[in-house]
Amino acid sequence: MTARIMLGRPWPGTVGESQRVLHVFPEPEQYPWHITAYCGVTYWSGDLEWFDRPAWMPCTACLAAVPLPRALS
Repeated sequence: MTARIMLGRPWPGTVGESQRVLHVFPEPEQYPWHITAYCGVTYWSGDLEWFDRPAWMPCTACLAAVPLPRALS
């Protein structure tokens, strides 16, 4: 089984410009009001701009914590 992920970054004005990095989130089973990234930061889901592919500057803590895909056997 593979972990499904979502990519999002805070909208302008919700955090400082230097904190507007692309976070990696585990896909929730149902739509949450608050969502926590792999780096541990929690956002209200409406404060995030969602992406369907990597873009912008990534959150390095999220990249270090995201589960790696398993090798196919």
